Amino acid sequence: MKSKAYWVKRAVEVETYLQSQADSVKDGVIKAYERAIKNVNNDIDKTFKAYISTDIPEKEARRLMSIADSDKQYEELLELYDETDDKTVKKEILNRINAQAYGARISRLEGLKRNVYIYFRHVANEAIKEQKKLYDSAVKTAYYTNIFDTAQGLNCGIDFPLVPQKAVNKVLSEPWHGHNYSERVWIHNDRFIQAVGQTIEDGIISGHSVSRMTDKLIDYVKDTAPGGIRTSAETLVRSETAHFMNQGQKMAYEEIGIKQYRFVAALSELTCDRCGSLDGSVFDTDKAVEGENFPPIHPRCRCVTIMADVNLTSRIARDPLTGENYKVDGSMTFDEWKNSLSDEQKNALKYVANSEKRGIIKVDKDTLKVSTGGRRNEKNLSQEQIDSIKDYAVSLGMPRERIYYVDYDCTAYGSLADVLRIGTDVYPSEKKQSNPNSNVSMKGAIAHEIIGHRAAFLNGKTQSDDILEEVQASLRAAILTPNLSNSERMVLARDGVYRLHKTGKKLKDVRNLLYLE
Repeated sequence: MKSKAYWVKRAVEVETYLQSQADSVKDGVIKAYERAIKNVNNDIDKTFKAYISTDIPEKEARRLMSIADSDKQYEELLELYDETDDKTVKKEILNRINAQAYGARISRLEGLKRNVYIYFRHVANEAIKEQKKLYDSAVKTAYYTNIFDTAQGLNCGIDFPLVPQKAVNKVLSEPWHGHNYSERVWIHNDRFIQAVGQTIEDGIISGHSVSRMTDKLIDYVKDTAPGGIRTSAETLVRSETAHFMNQGQKMAYEEIGIKQYRFVAALSELTCDRCGSLDGSVFDTDKAVEGENFPPIHPRCRCVTIMADVNLTSRIARDPLTGENYKVDGSMTFDEWKNSLSDEQKNALKYVANSEKRGIIKVDKDTLKVSTGGRRNEKNLSQEQIDSIKDYAVSLGMPRERIYYVDYDCTAYGSLADVLRIGTDVYPSEKKQSNPNSNVSMKGAIAHEIIGHRAAFLNGKTQSDDILEEVQASLRAAILTPNLSNSERMVLARDGVYRLHKTGKKLKDVRNLLYLE
């Protein structure tokens, strides 16, 4: 039987993978709301400019906000009606178009607020579609991965049926904490509509400038403090993903007869006291209650569970001062870990936790960066850079939908779900260094992951020795990747040989073991 460390590692890998998917969906939702806000701001700008440009004082222009919508806005409504598939939105637009004395009945202020409703309803409808795909994947990934890992870890064969889509749909539709995921999207969306509408109304009544009003709306969608669209969307998607992942795992426990599970809290500054108190506790599977003894315990909970009847030799903790991971004894509980920290570490733990609660900082991907010690790039990538990297990865055979950018983890290929994770370290250091790996180009780094690791894995040629696997990946990339410059190939080859020499071996000693075809 595998050690408990194995089970924890696998559980965390699945959670990390699914949360990377969640980040991708969340980013898409936020961008959609940003586009909606941009449309609203354009409407505001057009409305004021229509009068201010004719030398009418701004005060008078605000009074004229109560006069009818323009023919141009009427035409724009017709275009929007043709473009949207949302039946509710279509009905609302049609009501406005067909209303008697349309232009006289709806004030410009009300017209702006109605446009907010239309734009945001469209975003919510699309968000539900994307989130359903994510949550469906979360249930199935957790279910199948848990069963597969159990079979491997116990060195036994497990005969299990495919999870019926009907069962997955049932999990997706069932409410938790009072609502299912689609209802929660609409609740959040309605709150956003109300907040944005109120901002417009307050701005007009208070006599705020157009620029001040539009800036405030932009801040609302990008705000990282509690209540803003960015924070709300992130909390919603991350929490829902955690819920469905754990439900899929619970389905696996029930399917293969795991009678008890062990609660595993992350040993980090983000772990709350409630989750910490549950760490290591064993519960009956048939008595699992989400939010009480089964994760997620609270929004954005990152805790996991494993089967109970295994022994832990070691587990990973994160230094609250440096952010670096380190090993601790497997039997250590969350409280014991906290007590083991130095005064400096405890102060850092307290500061980070309090800062997050106050909304001063965010202790997640916005502040936890890849730590390379200056050996490779640590600066965030622009969207243009990310798009270019993805394009290159696709040209090497990586499906675009399996490529994710995260600024808090290193560039790596994940064979578990066939995904490529792009970190800031995909680019080399700005300064030339003696370590060849520091000088590997972006194309070389991506080739190392796809041509090196991925192709070898898909052909069943992954090395059991981690160092040999890295050596093989760099040499494969140097030899087999098309359209690399000679210098890029040379750096990759040097990286492979350098890694090998650190073990005291030469290439000729392992040449026959490597998959370089």
